[in-house]
Amino acid sequence: MFGAAFFRTKSFPLYSNEFILLLGSCQETQRFWKLLQMLSRLHKLVFEENGLPDGTEVAYYARGKRLLEGFKMGSGIVCRCCDSEVSPSQFEAHAGCASRKKPYAYIYTSNGVSLHELAISLSKDRKYSATDNDDLCIVCWDGGNLLLCDGCPRAFHKEKFVAYNSNAVAAGRVEGVDPIQAITNRCIRIVKDVEADLGACALCRGVDFSRSGFGPRTIILCDQCEKEYHVGCLREHKIAYLKELPVGKWLCCNDCTRIHSTLENLLVMGAERLPESLLGIIKKKQEEKGLEPLNDIDVRWKLLNGKIASRETRPLLLEAVSIFHECFSPIVDAISGRDFISAMVYGRNIRGQEFGGMYCAVLMVNSYVVSVGMLRIFGKDIAELPLVATTNKDHGKGYFQTLFSCIERLLSFLNVKNLVLPAAEEAESIWTNKFGFSKMIPDQLISYRKNCHQMVTFKGTNMLHKTVPPCRIIPNQPWQSDI
Repeated sequence: MFGAAFFRTKSFPLYSNEFILLLGSCQETQRFWKLLQMLSRLHKLVFEENGLPDGTEVAYYARGKRLLEGFKMGSGIVCRCCDSEVSPSQFEAHAGCASRKKPYAYIYTSNGVSLHELAISLSKDRKYSATDNDDLCIVCWDGGNLLLCDGCPRAFHKEKFVAYNSNAVAAGRVEGVDPIQAITNRCIRIVKDVEADLGACALCRGVDFSRSGFGPRTIILCDQCEKEYHVGCLREHKIAYLKELPVGKWLCCNDCTRIHSTLENLLVMGAERLPESLLGIIKKKQEEKGLEPLNDIDVRWKLLNGKIASRETRPLLLEAVSIFHECFSPIVDAISGRDFISAMVYGRNIRGQEFGGMYCAVLMVNSYVVSVGMLRIFGKDIAELPLVATTNKDHGKGYFQTLFSCIERLLSFLNVKNLVLPAAEEAESIWTNKFGFSKMIPDQLISYRKNCHQMVTFKGTNMLHKTVPPCRIIPNQPWQSDI
């Protein structure tokens, strides 16, 4: 890495910017292509398994100014200008600098490390002789008194390499801080991506775990709140004394047991007919539109779970997927190409994002599904509502407000404290003005994610939250009978 690399000095003649095009001899041409091949092998290390973590924010800098942002994903960079995965060279072109043809020297992480510098640090055993080094400064493409890097073929004017580079400083380089170590420790800005968020033991906050056998560092996951625990930490805090991994579901506390039991009861019940007290919104909307009163309307709601679907509930799940697709553009995982909507409804997993704890709430009018919402309850502290939709022909009839009342009533009975959701900018005012949500500040989002790293967020949305109102006991609810 440049922070610890050895440099030699050597003088080279000054060349014009057209040096590459005017290579005068076959020998120089061969040497030039040899350098390119070396750099190509070196730069591939950035995108290999132990290279730059997925989700790491990067940006293209030139003359100390940031021209384009993105984040590393898989074998490329997801470009902010087009929201698609591109190669570093294409990313450079999108920044308007295709003619530079040096993407790895101009693309930086958020702490001021160029991809080229990172590649060198990932190739610690690679050494180059003096004859391997370039004759030009990689920054200004001119000759003169150059520093030759022992870690790669590049050469620099002293005032332009790494820490002295205005691009590195603009990207966040801090003197006295080892930026490569910061990347190794993941202490840099990471896009909130499913694979960039790491879980940790809810008790010790440690991320280490045992990969084999059963012991103190074995990780166990609560099947309701989805928090992770070291078996040893559970024992130390006198929460559970496990001698082996339990068969079937495991719940970490009485609150999770109570919540899980209630949800299980709801799943096996039929659709619950709504009382008159919850039909007021629908009737009010009918009056506002000048429609005939709905005297014989049959409005019911039901909670579904795609992982344990039955012959009765599969058609309802299929209707829910159809309504979501009717209302939303495809939400597709960039790497696998799988559909997030279907995965959430049916409780499937996508690249480490687990949706088994998702429930689908549906509102039915005269046996037809008209409004749907995805719900997940992370224990008594947080529940999330990542997706909601109403059939296009039924907008403005109060159906989702009624479904939301059912969901909020359930959360209130379960003593869940907070409800969170991602909101598109154009819908944010509806959530805040009509449903009582407020926008999270960054520290609040960090606090929520600390214990709920599986919480769903979408690009281009803001996270909102609200306190669930206190429970008002409604007697004779069948799903309360076994509580």
